[in-house]
Amino acid sequence: MRLLDFPWLFELGAPIYAWFNSQGVWLESCARLAAHFPKTENARVRVLDLGCGPGNTAIAMARVRGDAFIVGLDLAPKMLELAQRATQRANFLENISYVLADATALPFTENTFDVTTGHSFLYLVGDRAGVLREAYRVLTRGGRWVSMEPRDGRTGNWLAKHWKNVRFMVSVILWRPYSKFHGRLDEEKFPETLARAGFKNNGTELAIEGLGIIGYGEK
Repeated sequence: MRLLDFPWLFELGAPIYAWFNSQGVWLESCARLAAHFPKTENARVRVLDLGCGPGNTAIAMARVRGDAFIVGLDLAPKMLELAQRATQRANFLENISYVLADATALPFTENTFDVTTGHSFLYLVGDRAGVLREAYRVLTRGGRWVSMEPRDGRTGNWLAKHWKNVRFMVSVILWRPYSKFHGRLDEEKFPETLARAGFKNNGTELAIEGLGIIGYGEK
């Protein structure tokens, strides 16, 4: 069983989750996803952020790409409530909206988005193939998938660098064993997972001192 099988748990833990992940190291890895957005002229980049949680990733990406319109999607109403409040405080209501839905059954037509993103989300999903299939469907031709997931493998010197950051340390202590149980991704597994869903030009880069891995691909 996976945590996403019990969305009510996210309802109970949403404020705590939002607090622990509203810290610089985590937010920097959110913002890095925007580096993979396509360049546009005189048009907004349409982004679907899957498993958006309390809105940290959407807001971080909007700060980097002011030309993006981001739709955050989540199963937990409380998460979306927190996300809406955070977005209002950040003055990004014109850049970000939210929808309550299941990532394996997206309420959008084909060719709706230029990018689909996620931050520490795909590993939680039992039906990863279903999520990627739906993401592929709603992307335009040439559209991109980019997400950050927990990485399997040797990590960098994160403890020495961040041991004073209490929120970061607690989030890692919780994240690492849980992600190991559910299946982390690495430099080989991530591109292979995207390729099976039809994505091409797939690749990876490390994030969060090697604790995370960003995977990307193109439709």
